[in-house]
Amino acid sequence: MSLTGSVFVSLVVTSTIVGFVAVIILWPRLARSGFRRILGRSGLLLGVNLLVLLSAATLLNAQFLFFADWTDLRGALGGKASVTTLRRGETAQGAAHRTIVGRAATSASVLPPLPTGRVSSTGVIDYTVVGRLSLLKGEVMARLPPGHLRSGDTTRYPVLETFQGYPSSPAQWIRTMNLGGTMTTAIAAHKIRAALIVSPQVEFPAGADTECVNGPAGSPQVETWLTEDVPNWVSHTFRVAVDRGSWATIGLSSGGWCAAMSAMLHPAQYSAAIVMGGYFRPEFGFAYRPFPVAGAQAARYDLVSLARRTPPPVALWLETSHADPVSYQSSAAFLQATRSPLAVAATILQNAGHRTGVWQGLLPDSLAWLGANAPGFAVTT
Repeated sequence: MSLTGSVFVSLVVTSTIVGFVAVIILWPRLARSGFRRILGRSGLLLGVNLLVLLSAATLLNAQFLFFADWTDLRGALGGKASVTTLRRGETAQGAAHRTIVGRAATSASVLPPLPTGRVSSTGVIDYTVVGRLSLLKGEVMARLPPGHLRSGDTTRYPVLETFQGYPSSPAQWIRTMNLGGTMTTAIAAHKIRAALIVSPQVEFPAGADTECVNGPAGSPQVETWLTEDVPNWVSHTFRVAVDRGSWATIGLSSGGWCAAMSAMLHPAQYSAAIVMGGYFRPEFGFAYRPFPVAGAQAARYDLVSLARRTPPPVALWLETSHADPVSYQSSAAFLQATRSPLAVAATILQNAGHRTGVWQGLLPDSLAWLGANAPGFAVTT
């Protein structure tokens, strides 16, 4: 019986309904005072509440696939998952070090003063940004590297642009995933350079699953917002490097797709991407389908075909699991299609699903990979 199948879900929901009906029927018999009757009422209430919680958890898991199957659940509870690593295409350093001619953010000779009064204790600032090209107005969270506010510091920092899953908010990577804290630990261990973390909004309007793409005229131009407007705003707001080797993306779930898409379609801007539980073709929900599955726009966003046909010189670190129905099939097809100058380092888990607990555990390794392969993130002695 499948953990996410209709039979198991129906069984749990039916049991909950039966439990609720049992409370209604048996309650009058236990209404009188007495120790046994009090225990009986307590047991009925506890049982039906546990069933309600189990139903909610089962329905949410069936929808979002946090645990894909029973093996995945046992692996999560046992804390063990077998790991396979693969390398495909070019070497990661070879791909990330290439010089690419194309459209990318430019540096500003004079930067505006930072709103130091709005900087949190962890170095986070919230902004509202209007994209000059996309005309989108969205939230952007930035986490400053420790030295950015230091008097006399002239360092130009690399940039890690994050993409959250759906549904979520720009705070997911900085707060829920604790990317800044994990990066601080990696910096102390000399695994990676200090970097500016930038987390832009991807849902336009809020709650819409845009898959980070540009829709037709009149619909949100989210790709343009993420890959042109945000980088240009960053380079004219913060003291950052603008060479492609100093820019990378990171994303989880649908944000993993966004991270891969942004880097592969804009290799002049980004040299590397970290893709956790992502996929390589857009997966739209029922409420938003900006273009048909067959057509020029859909073909442009088919990263599997791109990897096979004209692979860009970008280095990717990706994670997937045999038990992750959201990412595995697409990731396997992508790995099979990959060839030089594209470079892919894959971590494939056996007993892991589609959840933040898995990705948080892999974050240190992925940042170490970025520091070892993207030149702008490398620690210099």
